[in-house]
Amino acid sequence: MNKIPKKWRELPIKERLSIPEKYFKIVTKTIERIRQISDPKKRLIESARIQYESFKDIHSYLTVWIAGYGSDVMIRNYFGSTKNLLEQFMSFPKINIKIKPSWADIKRKIKIPEEMTEKLAEETGIHIGDGNLYVNTNKEGFKSYNYNISGDLTDEYLYHTEHIAKIMKYLYNIEGWFLERVNKNSIESRYKSKAIVEFKYKIINLPVGPKKNIEIPKDILSNNEYMKKCIVGIIYTDFSITSSLAISGKINNLLVTKEIHKFFNKNKIKHIYRLYQNYSRFYINKPEAIKIITDWHLNNPKHISKYNIFLEFKKYLPYTTTPERLALLKGELEFNNLAKISKQRSDKNRLN
Repeated sequence: MNKIPKKWRELPIKERLSIPEKYFKIVTKTIERIRQISDPKKRLIESARIQYESFKDIHSYLTVWIAGYGSDVMIRNYFGSTKNLLEQFMSFPKINIKIKPSWADIKRKIKIPEEMTEKLAEETGIHIGDGNLYVNTNKEGFKSYNYNISGDLTDEYLYHTEHIAKIMKYLYNIEGWFLERVNKNSIESRYKSKAIVEFKYKIINLPVGPKKNIEIPKDILSNNEYMKKCIVGIIYTDFSITSSLAISGKINNLLVTKEIHKFFNKNKIKHIYRLYQNYSRFYINKPEAIKIITDWHLNNPKHISKYNIFLEFKKYLPYTTTPERLALLKGELEFNNLAKISKQRSDKNRLN
């Protein structure tokens, strides 16, 4: 269905009432029949139903214009919201009672997980590391709901466009979009959904806005396998693989830090743990790091490409990018050539 330009809403009422026929090709007899319905509620319901059958979409302004009214205040007066109007002739998927999906969520058939799973635990770890929830209100009072995940454009493009995108599609049936800022070498996966934001905030208890006090959800803490996958998600975002095949990382949240430390101790994952005033550092030696990489199934190409190169060539190549390492593993780049690039960058870094 075509958008309703803002200027149309400011036209004289006679011109507004001609829009359904003139621009949306709704049959004149259908419009006349609807406008002859004496009960305002039934008239609006029929207008919305005809619109949905024609376009598989609803717009409040077009609904009132078809019904012969000039303003969408009629919908609010009789139904409270467009969604309440739609419920008069449509059935919506069942979602947790605490969550109120938007019409956009309903149209896109956004789904919400019914229980904690390993996939959801991993996605929650990604969120704890690099994700943020935002609820913004514009000048007209309308709220927008966004879940954004940030990353390194060079090293994490595939991770965002393939791995994260597949997880989000599987869990929530949502397609995101990717904001690439080449000058800042950043990529951001963006997901616009009221239902998803409310699920994360109201059900999983992840904060909107700053993440200073973010915590690992209790459903994850109480399950060993869920904790592994959650930590995998955090490793994707806040950790790196060193030249000795150790895993090293910094976490800026002390609540999350302490839970990970306790979990490593419980599962006999040897590690060095340093707690500072506002952050912590972890260092996981090679044997335990390899166990995490292989048994816990790390999937971020940034990490796994370093490990696979070490397995195949018995070498670690610092200052190389994910695309370069993947090209080497695919046979599209010679090892000696990448080793030369690695050395040049290492020498330059030392001089700087």
